[in-house]
Amino acid sequence: MNVLLVNQYYPPDTSATAVILKETADALLKVSNVTIIAGRPSYNPTTKHGIYLSRSECSGQLRIERVGSTSYDRAFLIGRILNYLTYLLLTLLKGLAVNPKPDVIISMTDPPIAAFVGAFISIVRRSTFIYVIQDFHPDLAQAMGIPIPNLLNRIWNFLNIKLLQYSKSVIVLGEDMKDRLVRSKGINPNKIHVVRSGSTEFPISKTDGTKIIKSIRGDYDFVALHAGNLGYVGNFKLIIDAFHNLTDHSIGLVFVGQGVLKTNLIKYAKDMDNIKFLNFYPKDELRHVYSAADLHIVSIKSGLEGLVLPSKLYSVLKAGKPLLANAPIESDVSKIINEYGCGITNDTDDASTISNAILELKGDSVLLEKMSLSSARAAEVFDREKQLEKFTEIVGRYGEN
Repeated sequence: MNVLLVNQYYPPDTSATAVILKETADALLKVSNVTIIAGRPSYNPTTKHGIYLSRSECSGQLRIERVGSTSYDRAFLIGRILNYLTYLLLTLLKGLAVNPKPDVIISMTDPPIAAFVGAFISIVRRSTFIYVIQDFHPDLAQAMGIPIPNLLNRIWNFLNIKLLQYSKSVIVLGEDMKDRLVRSKGINPNKIHVVRSGSTEFPISKTDGTKIIKSIRGDYDFVALHAGNLGYVGNFKLIIDAFHNLTDHSIGLVFVGQGVLKTNLIKYAKDMDNIKFLNFYPKDELRHVYSAADLHIVSIKSGLEGLVLPSKLYSVLKAGKPLLANAPIESDVSKIINEYGCGITNDTDDASTISNAILELKGDSVLLEKMSLSSARAAEVFDREKQLEKFTEIVGRYGEN
């Protein structure tokens, strides 16, 4: 079987979708020949590449076809759109010509409209099309309050439904995303499969973690940590407000990461000495980052359930740490935490409710230990290797046309 994967980012890019694509390709190589159409490394690349229209890399049964694009700064919106469009145009041309003919074409959602290109290629090449959804736009952008012209939104939504109907299989990250596609898009639930990003072993650390743990914990007796992107998904100001009530209890809140809201959040918390912001640490030090906290915070705004599932949830589970989720009760995050007893959840917009919950956890070491053990058990259930096996089994059903 010949499989074609379409996604803009692939290592040495370090974006989340690049890592996911690499692991997916490695899993599929056990049962098929794999070709990847990716873009020129541009997202924190570890090596420099010149400008080109196309470049091929081969390694056994894996072939990587890299297509060029413009290379404007990602912070420049129009330039970023041009980067996407030039990549997609060259991807279309490459996909129509790539040999051998793919039996199965799998498109991911980076950039958001990449799947339309993959689907068009599959129509021309008469290949089976599988749609892998990680971020579902324009629904996600709308839910986060990002303005999209009404006409564009209606056209995009119409095309999305047609794409979902055309797909032989749709693979999503959680049950809440599946429910949303069935409920709001009218998609047949039998064609939607849940394959989670899952828990994986942390990389081997280069240090013993002493400095990292000290930088995170400081002099606090109890530390809550949010490790990840500070974007529009979370109720971060609400979380900060909750810790405003905890300044006299030696309880610290630490944000580790970047994001479009980071500068505003730093200003919002400027007078609070029990809150600090740190940059991302190297990937091989993540074990120490996650182990440093007594409690991990996950936050999802109401209305975003089924549109986003923070992959850091699985890293927390792997670290064997308790969670506090401020998220809709219908979200997969809340359902997983409640089902496995690895933390507490609420969908409140009342900061004092969150403050009181944290105080109770701090004072109950037995409960915290119980939650930690439950997290470790949940990590085994959601092991990434098991999830990749499920993915491979789904793709393998279609075989050669």
